[in-house]
Amino acid sequence: MSKQKDHVVDIMDKWYKAMEENKISVQPKASTILGTILADYTISTEPIARDIWADALKVKGGEFAGWYEGLSKSEKLEYEQGRFKAAKLFDPRESAKQLLKG
Repeated sequence: MSKQKDHVVDIMDKWYKAMEENKISVQPKASTILGTILADYTISTEPIARDIWADALKVKGGEFAGWYEGLSKSEKLEYEQGRFKAAKLFDPRESAKQLLKG
């Protein structure tokens, strides 16, 4: 439980710093309420799995090359698998082939 409290303290410190940088503040009671609410949650330090394909769809055209080069080998493989799957699902030539076969 002490690790949980450490995470709450870290979050609250980051929150206070962000508010200070933006020149905003809240009443002390609001901070207490937020801290109490955060203490009720389990906060994991495990990294959240990244969805490479979803990220790729958000990258602007001119930024794509730099984004792609920043991927690890496994992330590039995941991207290519997603691209291949999307091509098979949405390529109009694939549906035309199906019509001709039938």
